[in-house]
Amino acid sequence: MKQIVFFTYDGGQLLDMSGPAAVFAEANEFIARPAYEIVMVSPQGGLVRARGNIALETRPFAGMSSRGIDTLIVSGGMGPPLLDMLRNEAAATWFRSAAKHARRVGSTCTGAFVLAAWGLLDGRRATTHWQAVDRLRALHPSVEVDGDALFVEHRGVWTSAGVSTGIDMALAMVERDHDRALASAVARRLVLQMRRPGSQSQFSSVLAAQGGPYAELLQWMGNNLDADLAVEALAARAHQTPRTFSRRFAAEVGMPPAAYVERLRLDRARALLDAGRPAKSVAIEAGFGSLNRLWRAFRRVYSLNPSTYRAIHGPARHLARG
Repeated sequence: MKQIVFFTYDGGQLLDMSGPAAVFAEANEFIARPAYEIVMVSPQGGLVRARGNIALETRPFAGMSSRGIDTLIVSGGMGPPLLDMLRNEAAATWFRSAAKHARRVGSTCTGAFVLAAWGLLDGRRATTHWQAVDRLRALHPSVEVDGDALFVEHRGVWTSAGVSTGIDMALAMVERDHDRALASAVARRLVLQMRRPGSQSQFSSVLAAQGGPYAELLQWMGNNLDADLAVEALAARAHQTPRTFSRRFAAEVGMPPAAYVERLRLDRARALLDAGRPAKSVAIEAGFGSLNRLWRAFRRVYSLNPSTYRAIHGPARHLARG
């Protein structure tokens, strides 16, 4: 059995641990001989209180042999609990030693700050929660921070973005260990709407559409990507002048209407390309109208064309790998 060790501490994010742990636990249910042993460890052992004051039973890391660990994942946190962990020299020493023997090392959410502080991300690509991307870049310039990806694997070290993306990362690990069929079966058991590749953006145009004065308009836009989504047409739907609409939309959504439309269409295009759809049909379904317009948008935003993107991130490779 592969030992999956989650390294946590008082104040750690609960879903950073419970989400990925559930993936490995469910994978065992589909295999004749269980493949994973899940272990929670902490500096002091015993009960650890995650954010929200929810208690978890853990083992002390000092009593564990680092040589039996297959996968070692540190969870994220916020404020003083995370800072205390960054300064814990005993924990850093044990973790570095365990990382040398583990087949793979990872983090969820702001756990990337722990890996970076302990020297495990130097010269590697990594990601973290979108709210912490700039801070990670500023504190650790030797880390190549990908602020858009859901999760990244680079030279044996895995990092995931905010909280729930640890589930996507764990599913990718299960796929790597076994096959896509098992990972998909686990995703269905967990009632996930879809399996998200690591290359998918942290920005969710769907979530952006679920609140605020433009909620109905944004929902309509997402369902009608082939419609006229020019500023003038959208302003008319919102019963505002183009100038007023542009100003208020940018203040509410965080980007100008044209930029949001392009992000919406690129999100759809990437999902279709990830599923293996031909680029020409993707251009039509995502609302670009032509392959040339889709090509130009991909080159401008991702610095590659749709065919190259599909070759890297399509159904044969669902990982954002280095």
